[in-house]
Amino acid sequence: MPSIARPMPKGAHHIFDYLALGAREYGARFGIWRLLDVLDRHHIKATVITSGLVAELFPESVREVKTRGHELGTHGWDQSIHPPVFKTKEEEKNSVVKSVTALEQAGKGRIVGYMSQGPRPTPTTLEICAELGFVWTADYSDSDVPYVINVNGKKIVSVGYVMPNYTDNDIVPLGLEAGLRQLQEAFDASFEESRRHPMKFCYACHVHISGRPGMSKLLDHFIDYVQRHDGVQFYPCIDIANFWLEREVNKVL
Repeated sequence: MPSIARPMPKGAHHIFDYLALGAREYGARFGIWRLLDVLDRHHIKATVITSGLVAELFPESVREVKTRGHELGTHGWDQSIHPPVFKTKEEEKNSVVKSVTALEQAGKGRIVGYMSQGPRPTPTTLEICAELGFVWTADYSDSDVPYVINVNGKKIVSVGYVMPNYTDNDIVPLGLEAGLRQLQEAFDASFEESRRHPMKFCYACHVHISGRPGMSKLLDHFIDYVQRHDGVQFYPCIDIANFWLEREVNKVL
């Protein structure tokens, strides 16, 4: 994936963005381990959504995610293109299947969830998810809470991505102190609403961003803040999906 903040200069004579490539490699080699340690300290199990290419290049990092009890979800084969570039459903499905194969081989467990690159799903992405037996998708940001989608007779839970909350891409430009305060205030607003109706709070972390020492410390402080609130629970996507499927407290499309 090319760097968004610092794209390749116009007129470059090669296409290899070593700045972006190096950052992603840092995340797979160092950042993921730092974030796993933060989650361990707080006894939290999370979902790590990653690409098949990462599993092929860094199988030990992917394996460690499963060893520590976290869920793996697929993010397509790589981040070089987004699904809307695929010309056919088969082309998109092949990317997902290739990724799932690599992740299951490295992680030694079944993959049951998908977030497309971007996330930018196509009109046939949900059909692919249903055909592959997935139970959750993180492609859609249209609801405060998860809901169930009926896809050709199969139920898939939309766990949502960051709406109405944040990724670390939103937080890092603010700086560590202001970024932590922003997360705390946003969480406070969601927590207050949760007294009246169900709410979720999502803070999505990228290993090459939140896996840096300062940003991982911000995450550490934020989790500590959240855990001081009564009634708050942390769940990986598979547990969220199972909750909504089992209780049928859902909105069916």
